[in-house]
Amino acid sequence: MNSIPLDLLYEIFSRMPTKSIGRSRCVSEQWRSILCSADFTEYFLTKSSTRPSLLFAMDRFRSNEFLFFSSKPSSSLSLAAAYFKLNMQLEFCGHAAGLFCFRRMQFTRKDWENTVHVICNPSLGQYVFLPTLTTSSRTFLGFDPIDKVFKVLSPDDAFSSSFANILTLGTGEKRWRKVHFPLAHSPVSKGICINGSLYYLAQENTTYFIVCFDVRSEKFKLIQGSFLDSDARLKLINYKGKLGVISLPRENWDSRVGLNIRSKEEVRIWVLEDGEQQDWSEYAYTLPGDKFRDVECDVLKVYVAGVTSATGDIVLMNPNYHHSKPFYVFHFHPERNVIKRVEVQGFGNHGRVVNAFVDHVEDLTFDMKSWQLDFLKFESINKFNALCLLEDI
Repeated sequence: MNSIPLDLLYEIFSRMPTKSIGRSRCVSEQWRSILCSADFTEYFLTKSSTRPSLLFAMDRFRSNEFLFFSSKPSSSLSLAAAYFKLNMQLEFCGHAAGLFCFRRMQFTRKDWENTVHVICNPSLGQYVFLPTLTTSSRTFLGFDPIDKVFKVLSPDDAFSSSFANILTLGTGEKRWRKVHFPLAHSPVSKGICINGSLYYLAQENTTYFIVCFDVRSEKFKLIQGSFLDSDARLKLINYKGKLGVISLPRENWDSRVGLNIRSKEEVRIWVLEDGEQQDWSEYAYTLPGDKFRDVECDVLKVYVAGVTSATGDIVLMNPNYHHSKPFYVFHFHPERNVIKRVEVQGFGNHGRVVNAFVDHVEDLTFDMKSWQLDFLKFESINKFNALCLLEDI
């Protein structure tokens, strides 16, 4: 091995699955020094960034399991499932730079007093428990790409406090820190992290706005928009590196005839062009509804998984999976007004709720062994058939 050039070793190792790289670090001190080096992890990230995947996280609610599937842009488009199970019911909180945040579902006030959060890295098959926290509010995960630091943000309970709780990952912090927020509010959406800024929708009385949290400086900013209201199906998205807000079709109740009147199958996108001036651009597109009706999928039941950075496709899907029916993902290209339907096979007879994450990139940098927290491993298995994507153009 000493006779093999280092750049060739990097190329060979970078073609291995991340779980195999993790195991290979234990082969010898020489292999560990190579695979744990900053140069190799940066090389692996660079290669991985050129081939981002569509990651599926399947929630098996009754058995307290999460299953991760990753489809890569290759000829086989398949990967074995990573199997993540805890003896508690978890709800998804956030996703940033390849890591996922969950927390124990809260049913009583006693649960709020000792809320358990879990950070999971499906690429390396690792997860850690965070210090408990008293909260009934939403929780968010952010990433600072400059210092390479993750932070978990949990605002205090809705409307009762103008403080938020923060925990910095990877530093061995055992306690949550309090930071001041300029306005007491209630988060009403999941968050999204774009270029070091964490965004989420929030409400204060009858006013809706977007909270922007700078992960590095830990400063907050409020972003306004006349389109923000409670009557729309809004989701925050990463739109070509900028914050976007997307609205999907909805039904209206017509009291005169007692029927649900379907609105046009229209998608509206607002893109934040200037955060300081809060300048928004607006776009409107019409979905080819026949692609949904052809597979007996109601356009009103799909949600937006995200927007691909390479092509600008809006990725939509119905999050409810049943093994007796085909599962579809839709890629809508708004400028060409075309939609590509993709059938996903291989989920098996399991699962109820499926989350999808666009442009997921595997990263070896964040090895939880050094976090000085309770570190555990979960199983990577060949429990299911290969994940197969069948395109229908």
